[in-house]
Amino acid sequence: MSVLWCQGMFASGSTWLYNVALAIATDLDGGRPPHGRFVFDLSDTAGLENDAVRHVVKAHQARHGVEAVAVRSDAILVTLRDPRDAVVSMMLYQGFSFYRALLNVRYAAEACMLLAAQRQAVTLHYELGFIDDPQTVGGIARHLGGSLPVQRRDEIFRSTRRPAVEAFIAELERQPTTITDRFGDVFDLASHWHRHHAGRTGEIGRWRRMLYPAQVTGIETELRGWMETFGYAPLQSILPRDGRRTGR
Repeated sequence: MSVLWCQGMFASGSTWLYNVALAIATDLDGGRPPHGRFVFDLSDTAGLENDAVRHVVKAHQARHGVEAVAVRSDAILVTLRDPRDAVVSMMLYQGFSFYRALLNVRYAAEACMLLAAQRQAVTLHYELGFIDDPQTVGGIARHLGGSLPVQRRDEIFRSTRRPAVEAFIAELERQPTTITDRFGDVFDLASHWHRHHAGRTGEIGRWRRMLYPAQVTGIETELRGWMETFGYAPLQSILPRDGRRTGR
């Protein structure tokens, strides 16, 4: 396979990463666009074994056989975010219930844990601002075994700034590759920018004012090991004997 697998926690900059990866792969292959795709289930992986082209994959989950394909990728990039903020993002921007959001975040966490452990993987923490650093673009190119001139690196970076993304989403329904799924979600099949990506602030720590204590406890109980592995401790839901909420 000739595959770059972009695995993302929800709301972790994964769509930004995917579009940057597509642009870089095009440059490294002499202007020949890669085959980009979103992978949800095993049927979406058909054709990845074709080495004649470079494949760039965007995924949030890796279950039911997808994981066996993903770990064989030539290069893996894993974007991470505090799962408490990821849950809030899905509730706020996609209208998910808390339980539906938590289930999706748990599946994404499983995939991130698996793929981050692979030797060909690099992890990128949303909280460290990788989407706001042009050096990220150059680093991805190096991870793919190539390099970019600084001018081209900065050009790719500028094309992914929030004003450019907002302008693209504003014209989303005029794009020939835009579809509306059965849930009413409008998105572009080429870039995977969704209408719900518009107007986002990227606020870190939003969960502190938007989740009930019981919801925080639910997330931390479900994903405690994951959070500790990737540095999202101390947890906030440990309760002392007098009932006051505190971290540890």
